[in-house]
Amino acid sequence: MATIGSTVIDFLGNVMLGPEPGAQGGEVLTLAEARERFDRSRALYDWMLVAEHTVVGYIIAGMQRSPIRIRGSGYAERDEAEWLWNVRPNPNQSHSEFVARLVDRMYFAPQRCALVVPHRGCLWLADGWTEEKTPGRPTRYVNVSVEGSTEVVRRTLTADEVFVFRVPETSRWRSLMAAMGGAYAEMARSAADAFGDKNAERWLLEMDVSLSGTQTQQDKINAYLKDAVGPFVKGSDAALPLYKGMQLKRAEADYSGGESTLDVVQIRQEAFQIVANCMRIPVSFLEGNVNNFETVFESFLAFCIDPVAKAVEDEIAAKSLTQGAWSAGASARVDTSHVRHVDLFAVADKVEKLVGSSIDTPNEIRTFTGQERVDAPGMDEYQMTKNHETATGGDLHANPASADAADGER
Repeated sequence: MATIGSTVIDFLGNVMLGPEPGAQGGEVLTLAEARERFDRSRALYDWMLVAEHTVVGYIIAGMQRSPIRIRGSGYAERDEAEWLWNVRPNPNQSHSEFVARLVDRMYFAPQRCALVVPHRGCLWLADGWTEEKTPGRPTRYVNVSVEGSTEVVRRTLTADEVFVFRVPETSRWRSLMAAMGGAYAEMARSAADAFGDKNAERWLLEMDVSLSGTQTQQDKINAYLKDAVGPFVKGSDAALPLYKGMQLKRAEADYSGGESTLDVVQIRQEAFQIVANCMRIPVSFLEGNVNNFETVFESFLAFCIDPVAKAVEDEIAAKSLTQGAWSAGASARVDTSHVRHVDLFAVADKVEKLVGSSIDTPNEIRTFTGQERVDAPGMDEYQMTKNHETATGGDLHANPASADAADGER
């Protein structure tokens, strides 16, 4: 079977790519033939890349709307940390740009991770580095490049000095396609061939000549087909001289092969389905289907956004909190409750229940709905409506002393 690595010759006859040293035989391919075979073999893989970039785009959008909350005692630099992670990580990037590049590198960087370097009161996203791993010892990061230069961070860093964000099983779909690639690529090629065969224009040239003849006559016929007939059937404005005994007519199309265009669409859908399953996102997100959106969106949050958020918050907590601070209740959390767009009028009843049952304070609810916190008495206090009682029927807001006095009077 011929491969692109055999011999590729351009339209002038020059050898563009020859066989590897020591290779035996091999079919000679023109540059056009090599490109055609290469394009067909990449067709399905390209659909996979489109699907994966679409999924990561959704994840980036979700993470950009998810602030990082630093909570608990023992975290002395909480305000500064929240400022860096949520507002201005460094002088050259906003929060949205920083998060977009961070998530993008978690999926598409050669190392399949994002390296964030705290340096001089800023958070810098590294674009290149060398890992030096020693069993049982912290990983060392050498030649860390920031914004294309290794001069920003000149020293070697260890694993406890940087944030390393990884998404487990990032390349699962790539491994799956590597195993299934042969069958799917062949199916894609067959569908593309069927589509081309069905829609290609074919012409019949009838000539009142016999198959026999001198070599000179045959050369003249071949030259006529190449120089006159070929440009005529391919061009939009062309004239074809027909000599005595010649007739050119279009061949009838054969539609017996089925709906080959539908086959191509189904292959694209199959590619999207595989990526959606491997990256744990509802396939309707990739196809633009908004039916049953509430259920689909909840699945997207639970199985696509939350794992990325968990990886980010775990790494921040592990590298920012001491054991004592963690034991005292300090934590770092990616708040994904802001991913969903909030309509105040749609959630008014639910907000009243959250505040009235002391789940959230009024200011906590205002943060969720995108409103500014209010510095007023009671806005940071937990409240409960009068109709909430204990299981024994007592009023949760009753004053015990007053209740005892009432009992004495009775």
